[in-house]
Amino acid sequence: MTRNKKIDWMDIRVPLLIGCLFAVIKSIKLMMPDLQMGNLDSIIPFLLTVQYTIYRARQEPEKLDEWGITTPIIRPAVITMMILSAVAIASFAAISISLAGTLSFEFNYITKMIEYILSAFPQQFFLCSVILVTLSKTTFFQSNWRLPLAVGLLFSVAHFWTPFRIPGTIIPVQVVLTLPVGAVVAWYFLKFRTILPLTLAHAVLYVLLHNWVELHLP
Repeated sequence: MTRNKKIDWMDIRVPLLIGCLFAVIKSIKLMMPDLQMGNLDSIIPFLLTVQYTIYRARQEPEKLDEWGITTPIIRPAVITMMILSAVAIASFAAISISLAGTLSFEFNYITKMIEYILSAFPQQFFLCSVILVTLSKTTFFQSNWRLPLAVGLLFSVAHFWTPFRIPGTIIPVQVVLTLPVGAVVAWYFLKFRTILPLTLAHAVLYVLLHNWVELHLP
């Protein structure tokens, strides 16, 4: 990855604004369930993210490659993602069996996975295409381990609002899980520069995590 290039501050400001908007919508949705806001907290950030990518791509088409959106998805990237996903799925399955004694898979999981792409894409875009690419342009993060670790920490902190917590603590389960996941995601993006497989894997793994692990927590 090329280092020490000029930081694109628009890439920082816009995601921050979208993130703040998401936080506001999510807070209203949680505090006022009678409003029946549906998936607005997913749909609006998704549409704004897509609109921003189109807007910037018309000005600077090369940004799409920098963001990992139009780069070719090579075979090693697919194989690596399949292996990583298999390990994660097996881990969730083992935890589910440990907590509930059973393992189920319902057809509506597939529908939920497809729906969750609306949430997964903005998250991957902000985490990889924006934060990771931006930090990679600074001297401090020239180390191979600093950048994935920093991204993993940021991804972990961003999930502190989630409600399912480790039994007996105030720490959400996703905060613990997303630390190593964020680091692996950062490594994967640095290696293959594509966010599409990451987005699909994110959608699949989130649904399985929620249904196999979180819902069985005491």
